[in-house]
Amino acid sequence: MTSLKGHLLVASPDLLDPNFARSVLLIFEHNKQGAAGVILNRPTVATISDISEQVFSEKFDWEKPLNLGGPVLGPLLVLHETESLSDQEVITGLFSTIDATKVQVLLRQRVEPSLIVANYAGWGPGQLEAEIKEGSWLLTPATAKMVFGSDDDTWDPLVREIEANRISKLLGIREVPADPSLN
Repeated sequence: MTSLKGHLLVASPDLLDPNFARSVLLIFEHNKQGAAGVILNRPTVATISDISEQVFSEKFDWEKPLNLGGPVLGPLLVLHETESLSDQEVITGLFSTIDATKVQVLLRQRVEPSLIVANYAGWGPGQLEAEIKEGSWLLTPATAKMVFGSDDDTWDPLVREIEANRISKLLGIREVPADPSLN
């Protein structure tokens, strides 16, 4: 089994499940026991200021949006680039933290770039692999720029890029011009 940790799962256009339609997920764990990740492009109307007293019994004055990471209840997770406050490295230079004490420090410091996520998406053994095989998900390696640049409009350009790369490989095209109409 090849681990998909550090990859983006991009919902295929045919995936209609309302939990995942038009979603872009970062896989932060994938092994024989299953997989876990967070949706990157689901900001909520809530901000860190809105939730901080309930979650941490401390007020943080930061209007940074909270993202919905998936349908499974879970701890607050912060994706960031500060190794000293990390729980794990997802890809080179990109870290995740769920430890409450470290999360509080990250929020106090208003660490940027960062993405703060509530909840996550999870798959049991073999479940994610089956969904990929049936065509529910498109895959691409993640970069920090993709993670921190995610927003409501991220899905469409990623689908186009992944599909263009797939077609290029099938046709044996080594380099696809940025604007093919200029050929």
